[in-house]
Amino acid sequence: MRILFIGDVYMDKGREAFDKYYPSVKQQYKPNIVIVNGENIAKGNGLTDAIYKDLMTKGVHAITLGNHAFSKKDSMNVLDYPNVCRPANYGEGTPGNEYVSLNYNGKIVTIVNLLGRVFMRDQIDSPFKKMDELLQTVKSDYFIVDFHAEATSEKYALANYLDGRVSALIGTHTHVPTADNVIFPKGMQYITDVGMTGVKYGIIGGEIKQGIRKFLSGVPERVNPENDGPLQFNAVLLDLNQNKIERINIFE
Repeated sequence: MRILFIGDVYMDKGREAFDKYYPSVKQQYKPNIVIVNGENIAKGNGLTDAIYKDLMTKGVHAITLGNHAFSKKDSMNVLDYPNVCRPANYGEGTPGNEYVSLNYNGKIVTIVNLLGRVFMRDQIDSPFKKMDELLQTVKSDYFIVDFHAEATSEKYALANYLDGRVSALIGTHTHVPTADNVIFPKGMQYITDVGMTGVKYGIIGGEIKQGIRKFLSGVPERVNPENDGPLQFNAVLLDLNQNKIERINIFE
């Protein structure tokens, strides 16, 4: 079984990069399941109903989110869709799915979205304990975890904690692809961050002039997108049969 996981599609340029490179990547790698992190796909904050429907027409099977899961006016509608999952470690009673389970050729693949706590503002439960709970209660042949987190130390800690218990742990959120795709000692596939899909240059997708100005002045501003320049497309291919994780990095 081959799973294509596409990293943080960022704003309009991210959708442009997705539309440009996804068809050829899909044709080349022939994935059985496609997962997209849609945390920043709608103007940098969350996922809208219209964008969700567009992704579904393009053969996406599951969409993960992150700390902007509740940012859009229609978030409550989007979170109701069975193939969208928000971070599972929000508190009890939070709207939305804690995981998405898909059946492929009689095998159940469960996608879980978790949110980190180090350097993050959300008041959330422990991703370690939440994953313990899900592993005890959800019956599945494979678990694919999207860990939306800032700190590499937290990602490596959870990776070591889950090695041998889940099939893959894929890091998202920092928008910078890492070169550490690896198989952990007990067989878990791992990468610290799959990277973003969007504009190549910029401040992790944000406007260059604004990003520099913020660091010079210290004055906070709402992030504007960088709308000029070449594109990038970042993903990983998870081969669950051969237990391999392959980076797919396209830079114009």
